[in-house]
This record gives sequence, structure tokens and C-alpha cells, in this order.
Amino acid sequence: MSSWARTLSRLDAFSKVDSTYQARSSSGGFLSVVVLAAMLLMVASELRDFLRYRQTHEFAVDADMQQTLQVNFAMTVAMPCALMRVDVLDASGTRRNLDRGISMQSVSRRRTFAATHGGRTDKLNDIADMHVHDIIAEAGRSRRVPGVHDKSVAKINKLDDAACRIEGSAAINKVAGLFHITAHGHGYGGAYVPSHLMNFTHYIDELSFGPLYPSLDNPLDNTLHMADDHVAAFRYFISVVPTTYIDASAHRLSTSQYAVKQYYKPHADLSDLDGKPPGIFLEYSFEPIAVTVREHRGSVVAFAVRLCAAVSGLFVAVGIAHWLLTCCILSSQAALGEHTRTPQGILDTKRLEPVKSGVLGAL
Repeated sequence: MSSWARTLSRLDAFSKVDSTYQARSSSGGFLSVVVLAAMLLMVASELRDFLRYRQTHEFAVDADMQQTLQVNFAMTVAMPCALMRVDVLDASGTRRNLDRGISMQSVSRRRTFAATHGGRTDKLNDIADMHVHDIIAEAGRSRRVPGVHDKSVAKINKLDDAACRIEGSAAINKVAGLFHITAHGHGYGGAYVPSHLMNFTHYIDELSFGPLYPSLDNPLDNTLHMADDHVAAFRYFISVVPTTYIDASAHRLSTSQYAVKQYYKPHADLSDLDGKPPGIFLEYSFEPIAVTVREHRGSVVAFAVRLCAAVSGLFVAVGIAHWLLTCCILSSQAALGEHTRTPQGILDTKRLEPVKSGVLGAL
């Protein structure tokens, strides 16, 4: 052995025990199996925790000076298109009729609502249940809404089977406002629609704020709302929050989330708009805060450190436990042997035998 090797051997902090002095036992083998199983479980747990995405939410005052925001909607109302109108009224005093800027297509009421009967459908891409990277990936995909361009659905047999498919996007002022669908002559001027012709049962396929991402579902998407009275009014109180998603690869998606509360009034006031006539009313407001949702994973270095600490700590803990158990067993065995040993007095013949072979024996 060279001199530098001997010098390194003197610095060895992990001294070895010769195999001649090593003893193997069944208890040691059992503990080895237990340690190996526990170690595999800990490695699997640490690996799962490392691969898991974590999300952090940051809140700040909304500094966006943009004056308008896009609202996207697609819904079917169980009334003929000729009997109703779509308007927007906001806190700035702006009032707009959207009938000419959106698509209002006549469809079969029976076929449309038969396909969507049963209330809320299962959401495949609900934002609340998705990771940030999935949200950004789904935002770039398109989704075909069933029945929108189906010619068989658009075929109407008679007037009482007529429904109206309302679809489009509109730029609204970024202030509190009211998006509403009412019958002609109720709340606004024009020809008066008798109450027995009104039916505001509706199915909402899409309602979102900001850029349109059809594959992402929002709280009111794919929901059916039934009216049990001709003069019923549906009111939705919507709070819009600007939201930015940033995934682990620094991809960014800017959109808007919203929370909604629903109020249903079976017998609405037929007098004026302030009394909320029969119809569908979406009352929206904008929160003064902006939310940034960031997605990240743990670092590889932190994962390696935690894994080494867990495995080595397990070995040390089991080694100490085994040593304590061995000491307890040996102590109990020694105490048991001392307790069962035969007492020996002064006149015991076995204790006198050495004396006989001594000086007294020579006499």
C-alpha cells in the first residue's frame, strides 16, 4: 500500500469490522426486511411529492386600465327569437341592444331541451379541478357545442316548439352592469308579448369574460334552468376577478374567473325594468383585485436531500432501536439467571473443597 493510501486509511471515519467477528441473526434479518420495505415506501412517497404540482395564489390591486372587457355567451331560451330582445345596461349609463350584433337562431325546443334535460352536465374541463398547465393547454383547443350547427335541430315543426339559440361576444364597459334577456314590451317599448307566450327556461352552454377559450368550463357553463311559471325571472349575481395563470414552464394565460349566486323569482313584476320583469338577468360587477396563480415543482436538490435524510434517518433509527432491544433482552436474561442461581452458604461443602486441598489438607 502506498503512503498516500495509508494516510487516507488513517482518516477513514467509517471503520470496518472484520467478517470473522460479525454475527448474523434471524431478528437482524427480519429487521432488514422491514427496513427495506419502509425504505421503498419512503422513496415512493418522496418521489410522488416531488412530481406533484403546487399552486400559489398572489393577490394585488388590479392595475389594468382597460376600459372594456369581452363577454362571451351561448345559451338556448325556450321562446321564439321574434318575441325577445337582448340588452346591456351598465353603471356608466350606457344602454345597448345587442340583437343585431349577435347570432339568434331558431331551433327546436323539444329536441334541444330533451338532449340537455337533467340539469347540470358533468364537467370535463372544470377550471377548479385542473392544474395550471392543463388550463393553459386546454385554452388553445376548440370545442364544438352540440346542436349549434345541426340542421335537424334547427328544424321547427310549429310555433310552440320554437326556441332561440343566442350566441356571440360583446364588448362591455369594465363597470358594474346588467346583461339581460326580456320579452318585447316588458321593461322596454315595442310590441307587447302576452305572458302565456313567455317561457324563460334556458340552457347555458357558455358564459365567460375575457378572451374566449371554449374548452374551459366556468361556473354557469352546461347548466339547465327550468321555469315553472310564464312570468318567471332568473337573476344571476356575478363577481368577475381578473386572473392570470403561469405554469411551471413560464407559459402565461390571462383570463377572468367569476363567482355566481342565483336567485329565482317565479312571479316577476310586469311593470317596468326596475321591478325586474320576467326574463334572464346577469348582474355583473368587477372586483378591484387581480389574482395570479403560479404553478411550480420542488427542486431536484431538495428532493435528493430529503430522500437521503429520510433513508439514512431510517437506518439510524432502526439501528438504535435494535441495540436498545438487544440490551433489554440481555439484561433480562442476566437478571433471570441471577434469580435462579442456588444460594451458597459458609458451610457449603463445595466451597470447602479448595481449603482441603490447601494447608489443612497437608496436615
